[in-house]
Amino acid sequence: MIARQLIKSNATLRMSSLARPVVKNSMPVLAAHSMRFASTNEQSATATATAADTNTTKSKYSETTQKLVYGMAKMLGYYSTGSTAIRASHKLYNVCAQQMELNKDFYVNECNLPDTFQSWFAVTQLHVWMLMVHLRVHDQGKLYIQEVVNRLFEDSEARIREHGISQQRMIDSYIKDLVAQFHGGVVAYDEGMCKDDPVLAAALWRNLFAPTSNSATDLAYVVQFIRQELKALEAFDGDKLTDGVIEFGKPHASFD
Repeated sequence: MIARQLIKSNATLRMSSLARPVVKNSMPVLAAHSMRFASTNEQSATATATAADTNTTKSKYSETTQKLVYGMAKMLGYYSTGSTAIRASHKLYNVCAQQMELNKDFYVNECNLPDTFQSWFAVTQLHVWMLMVHLRVHDQGKLYIQEVVNRLFEDSEARIREHGISQQRMIDSYIKDLVAQFHGGVVAYDEGMCKDDPVLAAALWRNLFAPTSNSATDLAYVVQFIRQELKALEAFDGDKLTDGVIEFGKPHASFD
């Protein structure tokens, strides 16, 4: 417990320099940044498949040509499990990353979270965790989870850079703190999910509401939201998952 408090304290001190409004539209930066995390074969396969997808949508190509293009993409690994997970993870993660902005009225105005990088990360982490819970039951869930988490820290680094921080040593230090925060949050949320609402509320207090002095009512709203979303995510399975299709509902300052 003491070690966790120390990590939390260090993370808070380090993240203070990022306490400015979240920069929007960082995903174009992420697209280029994330390429260094993929293997050479995966990059080649993705590039080939992009051309394949574009070509096959044009009616001027014959069925034979389309089959040849499809066969080449398959041969290069575009439709392999790993490549599919990488492509889907971008779509799955993007939905998580948008939730702070889409629901700013709830998180900022209702729950009084500051409109900062740290709040964005905490809200995004919460949605990534809910997605992880859903992915764990699938055959390739571990692979998909790893890719989604990769996207989270790629995006986090890109956003840190957009706040004007360019020294790699300092960026690495911030990312190290975020990794510790992420793992601590996952463990706490898992415990709350498996036990009861008070335990889940305590995890939210430490990982989401810590920078503020919110009421117990705000905690109850988010606990209700989590329980509802974990159930709703069951509808996104099979082809929807491999296509990167996922949705989250809107949190409300009311009880159903």
